[in-house]
Amino acid sequence: MHEFTLHIPTKFVFGNGVFQRAGKEIRKKAEKVLIVCSSGSVIRLGYLDALLNQLETSGIRADVFDKVMPNPRVSMVDAGGRLAKNLHVDAVIGFGGGSAMDAAKGVAIVAKNDTSIWDYCAGQKTTHQSLPVICIPTLSATGSEGNAFGVVTHDETLDKSGFVCYGARPVLSVIDPELTLSVPRDYLLDGAVDIITHATEAYFSSRYEGELNDKISLAITESVVKMLDRLLNNPADAEARAAFAWASTLALIGINEAGREGPHTIHVIEHALSGMFDISHGRGLALVFPHYLEMFREQIGEKLVPFGQIFNPAANGPEEGIAAFGEWLRRIGRNLTFKDFGIPSDAVPALAESVLRTAGNRHHQVSAPVPMEKATIEKLYRMCL
Repeated sequence: MHEFTLHIPTKFVFGNGVFQRAGKEIRKKAEKVLIVCSSGSVIRLGYLDALLNQLETSGIRADVFDKVMPNPRVSMVDAGGRLAKNLHVDAVIGFGGGSAMDAAKGVAIVAKNDTSIWDYCAGQKTTHQSLPVICIPTLSATGSEGNAFGVVTHDETLDKSGFVCYGARPVLSVIDPELTLSVPRDYLLDGAVDIITHATEAYFSSRYEGELNDKISLAITESVVKMLDRLLNNPADAEARAAFAWASTLALIGINEAGREGPHTIHVIEHALSGMFDISHGRGLALVFPHYLEMFREQIGEKLVPFGQIFNPAANGPEEGIAAFGEWLRRIGRNLTFKDFGIPSDAVPALAESVLRTAGNRHHQVSAPVPMEKATIEKLYRMCL
């Protein structure tokens, strides 16, 4: 391990039923807020009305920006940021899944810096200035409720890129697993893949030793696999849903990566897919992940065995580890190819170029166990055909 600084200022209020305390908790942080959400499930299920009632009871003035869509666009985030600034709000609430929480972070940054969120993507600029962000997740997947990261898609180029602002790390996250009870089965499966990817990307890509960190990554993965089985058998399993929700937060909170940071190349490769073709992020990860493991099998072989044994205890070598993971993806309906999304093979060069525009270094490479140039990125995409 190398030296590190880990600062997690987020207050987590976690547990079944804690949503009923959201208004009182938010009142400790703000008096005027902008709620960033979609116009879909949080409204249809009555969650937004319930939150607005709590905020009113707690003496908090609230406005709603319900323009969030999957794979949030820069123009939407910028519009929300201008609204937040004009309303002079004290904080921005991300209410929903990862898209809503990421959009809320972007809105909070734009409101404070009076610029476009795209200015802080693809390593162009950095900022620590942001309005306070509060998160209330209704989906267990991205871990946005516990970190300083967000992802947006450019409206014109369809490049999808991440941004980081430690000022936008949530000051408060109210995590009530009961809010995820209505999540469709497909989203539950996509969330499981996303959490496992978050937990293990640095495990596979880091140059540094981190025995405890490795065990944390593998423990999160094992818990997700077990809890997913329970939830597929009984969606109302409250304990399994709570463990699944907490795994989502822990996977990208920074604890398991502290001292052995590594690139999140699988996410980088996937972002081009969901940006250009607007596919589900979790399904895009399921598409890329097993081929990434195969491409770098020689470099990460020793780590593939304990990883694979989570999915099949009899997996005794790197190839068997990859096969065990692939079989698990097949079992949950996530063994995917480009054809499943209607992605043409001739899109490969454009996808690779998007990756290099958003995540490439000055050598036109993307960090991985072995640095990836355009030809290597294209090779990985072709493995997905």
